[in-house]
Amino acid sequence: MTDKAFSVNEALRFARHDFLNQLQLIKMNIDLARLDDAKEVIDHYTTEVKAFYELAKLNLPLTSEWLQTMNWRFAGFQVNISSQIESTCNTLLDASIRDVLEQAITLLHTQLSPFKEQHLNIHILCTQSEFKLTFETIGEWEPIQHEINHEPLVTLTHECKTATKWRFHIEESKEG
Repeated sequence: MTDKAFSVNEALRFARHDFLNQLQLIKMNIDLARLDDAKEVIDHYTTEVKAFYELAKLNLPLTSEWLQTMNWRFAGFQVNISSQIESTCNTLLDASIRDVLEQAITLLHTQLSPFKEQHLNIHILCTQSEFKLTFETIGEWEPIQHEINHEPLVTLTHECKTATKWRFHIEESKEG
């Protein structure tokens, strides 16, 4: 885990490394005559890249950068990002959303079981009238005692918080 921002050079290096890994996985499946598996890897990678392109529609550069680089900083998670983005978001929310995500993943990352797969699913809904980011982790970790601090711009709603599943929503606050 690293707390410093990535330089453009570092980000490109990580992206190329990930891309090369995907190509090697495809080649291995083709060499083993597992064409359906190779196609599945291509489909998965294509879906992942499309999800990252969708993030640009949010107009939340800090949040988008965090989402696109978090798997390099917190390698213990298998990440899936999905979205339904129909409009841009309130840019004033950007730092608050990023900070909540950073706190949550940092709390979890320090407590992860090394013997269990850890999944992180993030779904973003952004329409003219609603912003909702759902954060869901499934895996195994020590119970989380700390609460997440956040600014009044966003509201956190916890749906589940156990030692194997944590699901909460970040929404634009309707107060104030």
